[in-house]
Amino acid sequence: MHEERIENGGVPARLCRPEGATGLLLLGHGGGYSKDGTRFVRLCRRYAEATGLAVACIDAIAHGERKAKDAVPGSLPRQWHSTNSPQMVRDWQTTAHALHEIGAPVAYVGFSMGALFGFPTVAAMPSIRAAVFVVSGYPDGGGIDDEPLNDLLTDSASHLQHASVLMLNTTNDHIFPVPGVHRLFHAIHAAGKQLTFWEGEHNDWSDEMITTSESFITNRAADAQP
Repeated sequence: MHEERIENGGVPARLCRPEGATGLLLLGHGGGYSKDGTRFVRLCRRYAEATGLAVACIDAIAHGERKAKDAVPGSLPRQWHSTNSPQMVRDWQTTAHALHEIGAPVAYVGFSMGALFGFPTVAAMPSIRAAVFVVSGYPDGGGIDDEPLNDLLTDSASHLQHASVLMLNTTNDHIFPVPGVHRLFHAIHAAGKQLTFWEGEHNDWSDEMITTSESFITNRAADAQP
């Protein structure tokens, strides 16, 4: 396994590249995390080992290396997600293009904030064949006050016909309540879609949940690789 920090177009990323990788998995970290946080370093390595894909995880805007030194924790402005979504899509496109010698992006896995940015990102990348959104839906809590985001998610969900989509959620999520999860799931137009719930709260990403996502990616993205 080769690991390195890369940067393209001012977007820092962590790359985990197993030997023989011929495609990319884009890993979107959750809010308050970064590409270098322990949880996502482990996930980056785990997905690379399980799927055989090269895994890239970029620092989201205002996170990790892109976080202002004087930033106050939890101080993101109103409608932050919808405002920054277009730039996050461009950041992912820039990173994927810079890694084109490995292969095209064929899978995306996003957690919470990474899932919110993941819907428009996958919609903009027709080479992606497997998309997993972990703890996502229409947000209704956790300090996220962003009405335009709902329209953006709905529009993106209607443009996922090129991918198979798996949503993995928890039953007691204070940010993504169950009714909003179902509404977003029904808005998805995809090659195939599945929704599964685990008992738990927002940050309870069980080992079984991750294993399920690995199997989904391996089975759905394999056909897209040379």
